[in-house]
Amino acid sequence: MRLLDHRSAAASTRPAAAPAGAAGAPRKADLIEGFITGLAVINAFSDATPLLTASELAARLSISRAAARRFLITLHHAGYAATDGRSYWLTPKVLALGHSYLGSARLPRTVRPLLQQITAQTNESSNLALLDGHDVVYAARASAARLMSAAIETGTRLPAHTTAAGRVILAGLPHALQEQWLAGATLAPHTAYTVTTKKAFAAEIRAARAAGYAAVESQFEVGLRGIAVPLAGRDGGTIGALGISMAASSCPMDQAIRACVPVLRDAALQLRDLI
Repeated sequence: MRLLDHRSAAASTRPAAAPAGAAGAPRKADLIEGFITGLAVINAFSDATPLLTASELAARLSISRAAARRFLITLHHAGYAATDGRSYWLTPKVLALGHSYLGSARLPRTVRPLLQQITAQTNESSNLALLDGHDVVYAARASAARLMSAAIETGTRLPAHTTAAGRVILAGLPHALQEQWLAGATLAPHTAYTVTTKKAFAAEIRAARAAGYAAVESQFEVGLRGIAVPLAGRDGGTIGALGISMAASSCPMDQAIRACVPVLRDAALQLRDLI
């Protein structure tokens, strides 16, 4: 899982083809292409495609069927996949890859107690979100007792344009990086309310920057509301977002903003000197 903060956001929006030996770009001879493809194989499994055959994987990754078959057999041999002889699916062992990040990354460990505090104060689920390309990834979370239809857990990825966290993180980036991000974005509709035009989304980013927070409703799923504020480091740069997820039916939007934004801002201020 590739999690980005403001220091690596530029890399996520940089064109993929960089000259070998260019500043900051590794030489092709130093890369293990098979390892990169192997990670892509793992990421090819999803809610929509929990089972894959060699032919399906080959089509999905634009590799040969023979290569796809070898990758799947290797994953099975290493214990990261199971098979019925035709289809393959991931095993729980894959979770260890994500836990390696959670166990080694200082930021989620530092933020978690504050998320628990936010949830205790608001009685709503809270989270730390980081920008990863055109998605946001929830790197830490504290769940409230009340249930939501959308299953947002640690490690969940959502399209950044559908989230409050995505808006405030993008609002904290330099304008040139915002433009690069928008140029490469596909603002796919997930509900009838999703903002799908780049002009309208750019306006949402500007509004989030001016307000210092973002609030969205029914962008990814009808009835799901998100409120987020930027999380800044000691240098003032935005490194992520602190947010709250709730059902839109729980209270009017303006009431939710009044209740949640001050709590989120206070937590972000406490964290600023710790990260």
